[in-house]
Amino acid sequence: MLAYFPEIYPDELLYSVLARYHLHVCSRSPKQTMRDLFGANGVRATVDLQSRVAALSQRIPTDRGLCPDKLTKDTTLYLYYTAFVSEAVAESVMASLVDGPADGVFMRLGITASVISVPKRLRYCPACLGEMLGRYGEGYWKRSHQLPGVLVCPDHGVALADSSVSPHTHNQHEFIALSLHNCPPVTVLPAWVSDLRQMALLQDIARRSVALLNHASMRSAHRDWGAYYLDAVRDRGFAKGRERVDQSLFQDAFANFFEPVVDLIPDGLGGDWPAAMVRKHRRIFHPLRHILFQMFLDKHQSQPRTALPFGSGPWECLNPLAKHHGQEVVRALTLRHEQGRVIGRFSCTCGFVYSREAGSERSPRVMDFGPLLDIQLKQKVAEGLCLRAMAREIGVDPGTVRLHASRLGLKVPWKDLPKRRALTMPPDRDSMRARWLDMQQNHADLSRRQLALLLPKERSWLYRHDREWLEQHSPTPLHKKWSDQRVDWETLDHHTATQLRKAAREITLEVPPRRITQSALERKLGWSRRMSKRQEKLPRSVGVLSVVTETIDAFRLRRIAWAVQELDRQALPTRAWRVRRLAGLPQRASPNVEAALAALERTDRFLGKGRHFDQNRCIAGQV
Repeated sequence: MLAYFPEIYPDELLYSVLARYHLHVCSRSPKQTMRDLFGANGVRATVDLQSRVAALSQRIPTDRGLCPDKLTKDTTLYLYYTAFVSEAVAESVMASLVDGPADGVFMRLGITASVISVPKRLRYCPACLGEMLGRYGEGYWKRSHQLPGVLVCPDHGVALADSSVSPHTHNQHEFIALSLHNCPPVTVLPAWVSDLRQMALLQDIARRSVALLNHASMRSAHRDWGAYYLDAVRDRGFAKGRERVDQSLFQDAFANFFEPVVDLIPDGLGGDWPAAMVRKHRRIFHPLRHILFQMFLDKHQSQPRTALPFGSGPWECLNPLAKHHGQEVVRALTLRHEQGRVIGRFSCTCGFVYSREAGSERSPRVMDFGPLLDIQLKQKVAEGLCLRAMAREIGVDPGTVRLHASRLGLKVPWKDLPKRRALTMPPDRDSMRARWLDMQQNHADLSRRQLALLLPKERSWLYRHDREWLEQHSPTPLHKKWSDQRVDWETLDHHTATQLRKAAREITLEVPPRRITQSALERKLGWSRRMSKRQEKLPRSVGVLSVVTETIDAFRLRRIAWAVQELDRQALPTRAWRVRRLAGLPQRASPNVEAALAALERTDRFLGKGRHFDQNRCIAGQV
């Protein structure tokens, strides 16, 4: 039993509590601390999910009420990582952390296979550190500051800072406490702290991540997250048909929503995982991805489900020959979606079938009159009624009477209409076949698609009326052969980085100057979004890209230097207005660009016509 165990501060990591214990008792070595706390030397000091918690709990005074479950849930990231997994996986992970070694825990939680990595260094909030020192006289590591994707403090909304403590490269059996030595004062803030859109998204991510630590598990909310996300995405206007998702529209909207922070959280936002989230979850997704997905859903309001296009039925029967004409007795409805329209086919028990377009005021289209029309036609013809009188009696158009009487082969008292002569002769099967075979004999190297482009009419007619013959007398279909050779990503990364540097140098030599951007480099090298799609596999190329690409200010300063040289070559006076116009600068540019133009104006007045412009000093914005 331990004679002393530190008080656990709000939101403190178990790693931090044990590190303060090591510091407070002035332990001789990390191994001695491990023996005191766990009774063994081989326990690893883990930041997020500490193992052998039961052995630790047995050594803590019982009046503290720190049972293994409480320690695991309140002082580790257990609740965060198990928020979206099944009950069986959560219980298995808890058992491993409490009683045994944590071997396989990260694999069961899907962390090992995920591209989202934990922070390389322990992080802290400068504002929180000041409050800790004032209230407790010492600092400690907070759970909420070590969560993946959390870059700002959820309490103060300020950027988190990296300490010098790297648990993954340090002694794996040593707990390191927070101190002013490993958490120096922050002198330079990240550039994104001044961007309101980025800060708003990062603060929302931080709040949602911390909520997983402080609330009950979300496992009971939705047993099938894939089905829940599919319904939610469809309800927000990204449906394609009745059951599918318009992935192109959905992916574009998702990318646009997180575009301000895509470079700040590349592991969490890269790849096509949003498409997999709306399918059946055959693997575990990282909690950060659930958080990002739910942020997107909350941003897009759910649209009310459209009502049934024709109501719930029954529907009116329009058969003029039936006794129930005009009554709502039709119960059979078949819907068809055609070019954005919804068409309903209504079938009555009397045999009458009609169709109607949803939302249209057009008259219904009769598809089948049923047997009652045949009975009435035979009866009226036997009575010797004329065409129009018969149509009035039955309640249909005279053309309908003529059509169905001819179909039944009835002897009618009216004359048949003269047959119209066909404007064009019907296609001849033999001639169609002959033209198709002649083209193949004259051009034996053509594929099916190329033949269809040369003979579109013949191919279309044969496909509709003589498909079996067409299949037998067409070139063998070409099947694309996929190479089974695996890509050496490391070699490709090195080659790509070299090409990027070379392309950037070539762009700098172009006249007039062109800005070096990722798109410009990809166009010059003939690539199609290669870097955007494979960033995680080309780390060296991504690093080179961040170095060689230009900001807008850097490009404008380079344009200024080129404009000055061009004016010198033409022996024209160097005036700020002339440089601005030649360089294509706006009337009001950034402070750096305006300072360079002002320095140029002062230098020109001082030196006169015989001066030589110093390009490097112009770019630096100095006189």
